[in-house]
Amino acid sequence: MRRLVVFLTLLALAAPIAASATTSAPGDGTLSVRDLDGRVTVYAKGAVIGRCDQCTLTLDEREGADTIAPVVSGAKGVDLDDDGAKERFVGKDLRWKVIGGSFKMVVRNGLDVDLSVVGKGPRVAIAGTNGTYSLNAGDTAVVLPELNVFPLNATAIIP
Repeated sequence: MRRLVVFLTLLALAAPIAASATTSAPGDGTLSVRDLDGRVTVYAKGAVIGRCDQCTLTLDEREGADTIAPVVSGAKGVDLDDDGAKERFVGKDLRWKVIGGSFKMVVRNGLDVDLSVVGKGPRVAIAGTNGTYSLNAGDTAVVLPELNVFPLNATAIIP
């Protein structure tokens, strides 16, 4: 009886996770950033999850897109455009995620930034004094002080 209760409990906990699991759409690109000291800007339709030891984070839906519901912990938000949603977050030990929707994410003055993005977008820009990144599961590249800009899609080529 006890084994049945444990099994049913685990099944109940796993059901929402399995229901929300999705595969990436054809043509989706990926970006993985590790240990970045610098800045990164992402315009995408998809998902992002990230963290930083210290940074200024701006998250907002792109013009004409549906409203996004970012989840941010570690800082109080500020509403920049008086739409009732908080877009800018400043603090230490920030963690954030945006699942679905079309968004613009900017991380400035970042220390030890780690993030993962899956989706499509017209551009990603990255610059810094430390860190690495990988585009579309390609080879890892060192972040350069000069701004690198590239599209976020499955056919993008690492500069």
